[in-house]
Formats: sequence, C-alpha cells, structure tokens
Amino acid sequence: MSDSDLTYNYFNYYTEIEEHFQRARGTSIFRLSPLDWALLESWKNADVPLEAVLRGVDLAFEKWRAKPKKTQMVNSIAFCAQAVLTEAQRM
Repeated sequence: MSDSDLTYNYFNYYTEIEEHFQRARGTSIFRLSPLDWALLESWKNADVPLEAVLRGVDLAFEKWRAKPKKTQMVNSIAFCAQAVLTEAQRM
C-alpha cells in the first residue's frame, strides 16, 4: 500500500462519516464542528470500523425520528456516540 493510499483511506474515513451524517440529518450544508472532528479522530484512533460508525449514525437517527415530540434538531455527531460504540462492540 502506498503513502497516497494511506492518506486517501485516512481522509476517506472522515469524509464518509461527515457525508453520511449530513444525509441522515437531512441537510447538505451542515458542517461538523471541531469537537465533532475530534470525536471522529478518537474513533479512528481506537480503530472503530467505518461500518460501525455509519450503522451507529443510522440507528441514532432512527431512534430520534421515532420520538413523537422532537424538541431539538441533532446538531452534533456526539448525539450518535453511544449507538456508534454499541455497533463497534457488536462487530
């Protein structure tokens, strides 16, 4: 594997998650905060598989959408942290 492949894979992890979160949230103009990026970096450093993160995001939003009364919009990937960790443990 070349250095460019490693760089691509490294950045691909972050961009895949950001784009998936935006789709799940339903807004394409939303950008993750520096704290969100730090959380993604902690998952990457802990070797949390990309698939576990994407599933966790989906599960967190499914649970949020199932609530009859939504008082707040989801504004941080941290909202999905518990579901992501649960999925990572399952894998």
